[in-house]
Amino acid sequence: MARYMAIIEASPDAFKGLIQSPENRREATEPLFSAVGMTLEHYWFGVGSNALYIVMSGSDDDVTLEAITMLVHSSGISQSVNMIKLMTSEEAVDSMQKARELAYRPPTAN
Repeated sequence: MARYMAIIEASPDAFKGLIQSPENRREATEPLFSAVGMTLEHYWFGVGSNALYIVMSGSDDDVTLEAITMLVHSSGISQSVNMIKLMTSEEAVDSMQKARELAYRPPTAN
């Protein structure tokens, strides 16, 4: 199971709509994620910013995730959408161990 975080910079029109018709956006967007076999875990608003933080889990399907990103961004409610695949601390340790085995020469090396 893969886990993702979407960071959405909401547009002024998005907030205008929320103020005019307040609603729980987690409940409103849950059917979208369910329709593609994903679980909406968290839906947070950043305090003092226009950022929304949405955490979802489900299959590791880039095509579906890009479709969601395109759909949300094309609706006009966002100034930007970033979809980030998350990993656990244990998975990060595996990455650290693998990195230790690799070699890399930066372009600044002589």
